Amino acid sequence: MRIKLGEFLKNKRESKNYGLNQFCMNNNIQTSLYSRLENGKVQKINPYLLKKIARGLKIDYKELYIIVNYLEDGNDIEQKIKTPTIKIPLFESISVGYGFKEGAVLDYIVVPELKNTHLYYAIKLMGNSMEPTIKDRSIIIIKKDESITDGEIGAFIVEGGAVVKRIRRGENENILISDNHSYMPIVIRNEEDYHECGRIVKVITDL
Repeated sequence: MRIKLGEFLKNKRESKNYGLNQFCMNNNIQTSLYSRLENGKVQKINPYLLKKIARGLKIDYKELYIIVNYLEDGNDIEQKIKTPTIKIPLFESISVGYGFKEGAVLDYIVVPELKNTHLYYAIKLMGNSMEPTIKDRSIIIIKKDESITDGEIGAFIVEGGAVVKRIRRGENENILISDNHSYMPIVIRNEEDYHECGRIVKVITDL
């Protein structure tokens, strides 16, 4: 099914003389993702992405839905499947590199595939200390009081300020590390001035 879809997309694109990069740029589609689609390597195919591709190729999206069995009895699968969503608060912008404090709620955003609204909140990050993993101005979704295992990224309160870092756990100390190595690690030895707020469960770069 994936190979059949990929061959169909490639033939349609080339028949219209669209270059791969040109097509993706004109239709706001990630080039690497579309390339993997054409090569039959995408495991889970988003029906909304297929609609966007169909618009770019100037074809009926249902042609693509039929190939991947997203049409049954004349009804779109997207009408049958409702992805669970929750609405969570988005707090004021913060600095990843030098700490943050939760401020007023700026807005509420809808996030799919999460449950229990009260367990999550979102913050827009300002800073590059976690690049390239988390880009400047990304929105992170934090699950409150979620255990953060060694090597994972979480939100931490350190001496009254909050930071987003990757944690390395040791026997006598915890070390909070930036993925951008221009920033110095934070060594935690005094647990009184330290609190783990929660684990980063999702990063949104484009709302």
